[in-house]
Amino acid sequence: MKNVIKIFYFGLSITCFNCGLGEWDVTLYEQKIEGTSKVIYEYDAWGGRDSHSSGIVIIDSTKKFQVNSSKKIPISYFTEITNKTRIKAVKLKKAINNDSISLNPLKKENIEIKDISLEIEHYEQYNGYSDLGCILNTYSFQTFKETKDSLFLYGLKKEFGNNLAGKTSIGFKKGNIKLITDSIGKLNRLEIKELIIKRGNKRKYKKGTAEITERIKNSPVVCLRRYHFKPLIEINRDDFTDYGIFKRK
Repeated sequence: MKNVIKIFYFGLSITCFNCGLGEWDVTLYEQKIEGTSKVIYEYDAWGGRDSHSSGIVIIDSTKKFQVNSSKKIPISYFTEITNKTRIKAVKLKKAINNDSISLNPLKKENIEIKDISLEIEHYEQYNGYSDLGCILNTYSFQTFKETKDSLFLYGLKKEFGNNLAGKTSIGFKKGNIKLITDSIGKLNRLEIKELIIKRGNKRKYKKGTAEITERIKNSPVVCLRRYHFKPLIEINRDDFTDYGIFKRK
């Protein structure tokens, strides 16, 4: 009987090692905070038996990131470039009812992480169709210019989407920009999020068809526009600063 019990616990320990208490396959992106050793990590991790964890954490860069011991913070979007004393952000959650979206935050939350104050506004996210283009848009670009708080792209060419129709340049606030690079640091694309909190025209479709069943004008929408920008020239990760931009760790 004792041998049976030993075998059972041995098998259980192996199972637990593979279900999130052991090794993780982690994809980690880092955004540095100017004037401090603390950094922002955006991570996506997979463990055994399809265990999955993802999110954003703030830790000291001198410490090793660990999935199970790093406390996630509720952030979907940074509303301004981070600094060593204050971070302002928004957290979105899927709306229970798309018809009752509010342009005002549901609540405001303050979190202290040592000497950094996090100010987070919580909103419900609209998950329907509207004319505000809350979908993935893909463009190519020729050149860029980076300032302390923004990134500007020039020579835009459309691949998919109409959010930037007629524009040959665009600027984004830093904080929600990610560099997707290859193993030697060559840029494959920029991934950028843009927060939309405004009124727009919504539409509803008959399930499984393209038939519009209802149009709602001037209705509140809270959502994220997502962009992929592909360079037409060779650009490397070191051509960008480390602040306000996520880079592969």
